[in-house]
Amino acid sequence: MPTVKVVKRDLENLVNISLSDSTIEEKFPMMGVEVEGIYEEVREGRKEKVIHFSVNPNRPDYLSVEGLARGFRGFTGIEVGMPRYQVYPSQVEVFVEGVRSRPYCAFAIVKNLRIDNYVLESMIDLQEKLHWTIGRDRRKVAIGIHDLDKVTPPFYYKEVSGEEVRFEPLGWDREMTPREILEKHEKGIRYGHLISGDRYPLIVDRDGNVLSMPPIINGNLTRVTTETRNLLIDVTGTDPYGVESALNIIVCALADRGGDIHSVKVNREGEGSKVYPDLSPEIHEVSVDLVNKRLGLNLNPGEIINTLRRARMEGEYNYERKSITVQVPAYRVDILQEVDLIEEVAIHYGYHRFTGSLPEVFTIGEKHPLEKRLEYIRSIMIGHGFYEVVNLTLSNEEILFRRMNMEVEEGGYIEVLKPASIEHRVVRTWILPLLLETLYINKVNDLPQKIFEVGDVVEIDREGGWREVTKLAFVITHPSANFNEVKSYGESVLRELNIDYKLENYNHPSFLPGRCAKIVDLRDNRVIGYFGEIHPQVILNFQLEYPVVGFEMEVR
Repeated sequence: MPTVKVVKRDLENLVNISLSDSTIEEKFPMMGVEVEGIYEEVREGRKEKVIHFSVNPNRPDYLSVEGLARGFRGFTGIEVGMPRYQVYPSQVEVFVEGVRSRPYCAFAIVKNLRIDNYVLESMIDLQEKLHWTIGRDRRKVAIGIHDLDKVTPPFYYKEVSGEEVRFEPLGWDREMTPREILEKHEKGIRYGHLISGDRYPLIVDRDGNVLSMPPIINGNLTRVTTETRNLLIDVTGTDPYGVESALNIIVCALADRGGDIHSVKVNREGEGSKVYPDLSPEIHEVSVDLVNKRLGLNLNPGEIINTLRRARMEGEYNYERKSITVQVPAYRVDILQEVDLIEEVAIHYGYHRFTGSLPEVFTIGEKHPLEKRLEYIRSIMIGHGFYEVVNLTLSNEEILFRRMNMEVEEGGYIEVLKPASIEHRVVRTWILPLLLETLYINKVNDLPQKIFEVGDVVEIDREGGWREVTKLAFVITHPSANFNEVKSYGESVLRELNIDYKLENYNHPSFLPGRCAKIVDLRDNRVIGYFGEIHPQVILNFQLEYPVVGFEMEVR
């Protein structure tokens, strides 16, 4: 989870009360924000207490001290109800001219903002955290923050050739072309793969001055400092909802610092125009009966509305529908459905106020037969000298497919709609790649290394359906690891499980040709697994140094 570092004195200024360390350690976890620790650091020549918060990525509005302070004020009752942010009109316009690679954009202006080192640090940190979460490491969303007074509107968002313009990228003291930036600049090398083709997106002002080259780098010209008072914020990307969500979170955080939000009109060729930011609340509905049923409480509508107001929302009871119409502020992009509102009621009612109760029907619990089988498998593997590991069921295309010499097939896996991070967005389809990643993490340890995992994967069938499968997988690495070794361990497991099987040659891109076999269950002549020597290219892809053998099979 992302870690947000907050200077305690800055948090206290935003909350407007003095906070003891014990209050912070008690209250914030009840809000769903873990306190990793409170430390003393030297900043600008003096000691400051710095709080390290671990924030769940489903709350991107908590990725800044401003959002944390806003939530704390509501949770503790200092300030309840939905914050009201005034958006003042402006005459500033942006013209979008046929940008194909990252077609969506939104802009806003924040004026009269007093930027000290606290504000500057928080603003930059929030920008990077949003790049990582909502932006999926800038793939979906990229953010630029500029000194508005250094440029002249209107602004233009367009694509240019690689040698068409030159400008100073942030952090450099010489001009470069877009192509040079991708080849030589640190950010260009890191994020250049996000730009496809030979056209490069740029944001320029009336006089052709370059503000930004999304999603790579801003220009030096509009660099923000403590002398800056008026900001232009641009958000570009491939997902319109993500673009608007990121913009709303940033402008609300800056408004909490005392800035005045001003609108920007964005004109798109052939599509008309739209004014940003749109901070009007979203309207949701939650059933009173469903709230009480899910939480095991007996709250009346007024009590539910009060808890929602502490969550910085507004509610109104509908007598006919026996439900509450809820206004959700624009920065709460995590509220998607009714259950999210029920969770807010639970948090702001207070988990410490929930009491347990015994079930009405008394039964004797018993382990599921599959769980008994899995325990037996674990005992077999431990008896063979293997160590058990437990990996996350979420990974990414790079680990699951590309490093395993496999093509990434569209529709061949399930992707999480709003992942916690870019590394954890795909539900794993097999276990071996994660075991190889574990070997990489532990390659400094002594050899031989023998590890296994028993866990669930999700497989996609040819008709587009899916099924959850429990699998056993293990890997072995040492200088002389070979096919006979993995075969002996694999057949031992099959015999212990009383599986009637046969082995056949198998061609698999992750294994060395001629050194791989598939396991056929003779009960129904179905392939239930495979094993062999891992392909040398796969070993290199995981930066391993010795031969590796692997085994994976379905547990039925």
